[in-house]
Amino acid sequence: MFYTPEEIQGFEAQLELLVRKLNFLKKERGLAVDANAKFSLDEEINQLEGQVRELKSKLSGAHNLGAADNRGSLLYEAARELNIDEDEEIGLLHLVNVDRKEMRGKFWEAFDLKEEGEQEFQFYFVSACPSQMPPSFSERMVYELLAEELDGDSDALHIITHEDSGRLRIQDLPVGRNTRKCQQRFKEYVQERFHFADTQSFEAFIETGVPKLPYDYVAVAFEIHERNWEDFLLEYLQWMIDTFRCPHRDVPTFLFFFVVYIEKQHEGKLSPAQKAIIDGLAGLAQRNEATLLTPLLPIEEADLRAWLMDLGERNPNKVQQVLDVFLSGLREADQQLYKEKKLLNMKDVEELQAVIYRLAHE
Repeated sequence: MFYTPEEIQGFEAQLELLVRKLNFLKKERGLAVDANAKFSLDEEINQLEGQVRELKSKLSGAHNLGAADNRGSLLYEAARELNIDEDEEIGLLHLVNVDRKEMRGKFWEAFDLKEEGEQEFQFYFVSACPSQMPPSFSERMVYELLAEELDGDSDALHIITHEDSGRLRIQDLPVGRNTRKCQQRFKEYVQERFHFADTQSFEAFIETGVPKLPYDYVAVAFEIHERNWEDFLLEYLQWMIDTFRCPHRDVPTFLFFFVVYIEKQHEGKLSPAQKAIIDGLAGLAQRNEATLLTPLLPIEEADLRAWLMDLGERNPNKVQQVLDVFLSGLREADQQLYKEKKLLNMKDVEELQAVIYRLAHE
């Protein structure tokens, strides 16, 4: 369906408002104690999430992005002409693996040091603007861990995935109104995730390793937006690190990823509140041998071009044809970034990756 620029702007403004309301309700849900209040909030959250998905779908169609489910789009048809190597296995990793060479290297350097030191807990803080898709970077590193450290043995890695796509679920950080309630929420999360809430305490699991989990690694990815940040969260995160500092030998290695959304962080003009969050995470990392992975920056066009050619297309003309259609569908601000600096926001790049993934699995 064709939408006018005015209609698209209206959709974007409505989406921004819905997301702000959704984040507020999720925060209220985390503080709620009464069961009826929780149920009511859950219903409203589910309804808002449906509205957000509907608006995102409209915007994706309007911009020729999100075309993995739109077979008639110009982008989909242009991508169909690419020659993808038959031996190239297009998996979930290909949804999230454009560029990020520097940050990827920083992750693996930290991981190897922790492994050499037999560090049974690993904490990674990823702060970035939502436009740079920091949860996708965490997702990527989990998939690479599975491939490089476990030889693809998914039974050796415990993760929570979406039932429909099989992709890693990024979950809301369990929080309460203060540090004590945050700790309570986290203990409940661990007990529920590993299904021993009715038989054993969180503390007993950490101290005894019982029940013994049949995994080498457990990967957990949490997220929180800067607007929901509270000063006591640094104390809460320190408690988490202290709790897992000396787990029982039968407890698997836990990798915790904490995605912290800092609006427009890559532009370098941080507010005092934003700077306080990032400085707090940096201090936490330095004190505890944890790792801060930040900032994630827009990628260069050349990196996307190289990614397309790595799939098997050797003809630059065909690659350019896909890029031309892709670039024409960007929103005005994103097109301006490209025209001025030849940079692309990851939120847009991942839409193209989704198209390629869908084509490869037809």
